[in-house]
Amino acid sequence: MLTIESIDTVLKSYYLDAICAQLNSGVSPFYSSIEKTAALVSGKNAVVPVELGISGGIGATTEDGDLPVSAESLRAGLTVPLRNIYGVIDITDKVLRANRDNATSLVGILNAEVQAMIRTAQFNLNRMMWSSGTGLLATLKARSASNTLPHVLEVDDARRLSAGMCVDIMRGSTYVYSGVRITDVDYINNVVSIPPTVALGHEDIAANDKIYMQKSVNNEVNGVPYLFDSTETAYYGVSKTINPGVQPSIKSLESELSLDVMQEFFDTITLRSSMPTNMIVCSLKTRRQYLNQLMLTRTNIDYLNLDGGFKTLSFNGVPVCGERFVGDGEMYFLNTDAFKLVQLCDWEWLEGDNGSILSQVDRKAVYTATLVKYANLVSAYPRGQGLLKGIEDPA
Repeated sequence: MLTIESIDTVLKSYYLDAICAQLNSGVSPFYSSIEKTAALVSGKNAVVPVELGISGGIGATTEDGDLPVSAESLRAGLTVPLRNIYGVIDITDKVLRANRDNATSLVGILNAEVQAMIRTAQFNLNRMMWSSGTGLLATLKARSASNTLPHVLEVDDARRLSAGMCVDIMRGSTYVYSGVRITDVDYINNVVSIPPTVALGHEDIAANDKIYMQKSVNNEVNGVPYLFDSTETAYYGVSKTINPGVQPSIKSLESELSLDVMQEFFDTITLRSSMPTNMIVCSLKTRRQYLNQLMLTRTNIDYLNLDGGFKTLSFNGVPVCGERFVGDGEMYFLNTDAFKLVQLCDWEWLEGDNGSILSQVDRKAVYTATLVKYANLVSAYPRGQGLLKGIEDPA
C-alpha cells in the first residue's frame, strides 16, 4: 500500500534527477549553453568578478631598460541578488486514498502533474531569460468598439502569455485582478480571455493596465535585456558611467536587415571584445527576415545541431536562434561563455521539518509539493555582448 512517506521517497529519489535534467537542457539553446554554478554564491547574493579590460602590465623595452610597470586587469565586482523561483503541485487526499492500492495509477497521476510542471517551468524560464526581471507579460490596449465582452482583453503583444497562466492585472501599484487564470490566448489578434464570472465581478479593464506573472512584480530573474536596459544606470551595482566596460555594444539600425549590416556589427563586437560572438538570438519574425536575406543573396543556408536537440540556422558558423520571447526587430549577438546562471542550488524539493516533501495544505484535504531554485543571470563580460535593434520590416 502506498503511503505519504513512500510517495515522498519516489519524488525525492526518482523524479528530482529527471526534473533537473529536463529543466537544464530542454529550455532553449541559450539556456542550455550557459554555465550553472553555485561557486560564486555568498549568502543571499552572488559576487561575480567582471572584466572591464585587459591587463596593463605588458610592454617592450630595450635590453637594459626598465621593465614594464605592473597594472592589473580592469575588474569590478557585481553583486547579484538571487531570485526565488517556485513550482507547486497539489494532490488531493481523495486521489491518494482512491489509488493507494494501485501503484500504477498513482504513478501515472504523479507523472502527469510533474510533466505539466516541467513544461510550465521550461516556458517561464525561457521567458525570463528574455525579460528584465519585472515580471511584465503584456500591456492592455483600449477596448475596440466591436469587443463588448468584459472577459476578452486586447493586449499589445500576447507572446509571453499562455492559457493556464495565473496572472495579476495592475493599474500602477493597484491590483485590478489578483491571481486570475487565463483561459485562452489568440496570438494572431493579440487577444486574451479570462473567466467570464471573474470579469463580471470586477471593475472593467482599462488601457495601459499591466499584466504580470502572479506575485512576480520585480521579482523575476534579470534576463539578457537587463544588461541592455538604457533606463538602468548600473549593472548589478556597478555604474555604467564610471565603468563603461559594463556597457555592451548597442546599434540602432532603423532600416531593413542585411547580411552586410550583420557582418559589420559582428566585426564591431570583435574589435571591442576578446571573446567572440558564439550565438545570435532574435525573434521568430527577425529570423524569417534573416532567412529571406540568405535566399535573396543566394547564400548557402547552413544548419547547426545544438546541445539539447535544437536545430538552427547559422551565420559565420555561429548559430542564429529564433526565440518567441525576443522582441521583434531585435537581434542579440552574444558570447554565452560569459553568461552564468548563478544559483544557490539546482532544483530541489522544499522539505518540511521532518524531511517530508508532501505536506498538507492548512485546513484542506490537499497535499502540496514545492520545487525551488534560487538563481539569477549575469554576464561576467558585458563588453562581449551586443544588441542590433530597430530592424524594420522589408518595404
